[in-house]
Amino acid sequence: MKASDIASGHGVVGEINGRPVAVYNAGDRLVVLENICTHMGCQTDWNDSGDSWDCPCHGSRYHPDGSVMLGPAAQPLPRLQYRLENGEIALD
Repeated sequence: MKASDIASGHGVVGEINGRPVAVYNAGDRLVVLENICTHMGCQTDWNDSGDSWDCPCHGSRYHPDGSVMLGPAAQPLPRLQYRLENGEIALD
C-alpha cells in the first residue's frame, strides 16, 4: 500500500502482508490500525462524510485515530507500528 495514494484527511482499508489494516492520512503522519472491529471482529470501512471508521456489522464507529466514537465496541482499534520503505507502508 503506497502512502502517496492516501489523500490527506482520508482513510483507506486494505491488507499489508495479509493483515487487514485501516490507514488514515492525518496530513503530517499516518495512522495505521488493525482493521478488526473490537466488538465482534468485522472489518470497518472509511466513512468520508463522517470522518470515521464504521463497522457494518453492528454500527460501531471509530475516530480516525481508532478511538471509539460510538459503541457497541468498547475498545479502540489497535494501532500498528509501521515504517515507510520506498513510499510503501510496511508493518514492523
